[in-house]
Amino acid sequence: MAGKDNIFLCDKTLDFKNPDIAGFYQYWNAKRAGREFPSREDITPRDIPHLLPWLHLHDVPPSGEEIHIRLVGTMLSETFGDGDMRGKPLSTLPAGVYARVKQAINWVMDARAPIRTYAPNAALPQRQFLGIESCFAPLSSEGDDINMIVAVSILENWR
Repeated sequence: MAGKDNIFLCDKTLDFKNPDIAGFYQYWNAKRAGREFPSREDITPRDIPHLLPWLHLHDVPPSGEEIHIRLVGTMLSETFGDGDMRGKPLSTLPAGVYARVKQAINWVMDARAPIRTYAPNAALPQRQFLGIESCFAPLSSEGDDINMIVAVSILENWR
């Protein structure tokens, strides 16, 4: 994404700075259990309760239809959303947030692997933080077709 204030980076080396996000990636990787991708059923909220406020899950239809939000943790829904966003199209997010999440999902779909994203500035300038680091990772109910993306996005440098 272009613009000095709109930097959004994709890091396929997975060089996570936040230890909670690194831990999420390790959790996702362990849940693969030798498969290319874990399934939604493999991700158990009670295993990662400290990450739930930062977790988001998106349904990715095979036909290229609109991506829908399955779940958004409380910290993210209070910051970027409008309350309960379950079942809503991804495009209902604020424009800057939508652009970043959609881009990250596209990067995961292209790579067929988890990615780290980082933005040094908020997509919503009026928000009281600077920067967001995320891990976006694919899920598959059939083993090889990606039909969901699970992510943890943690806001940093609160003002």
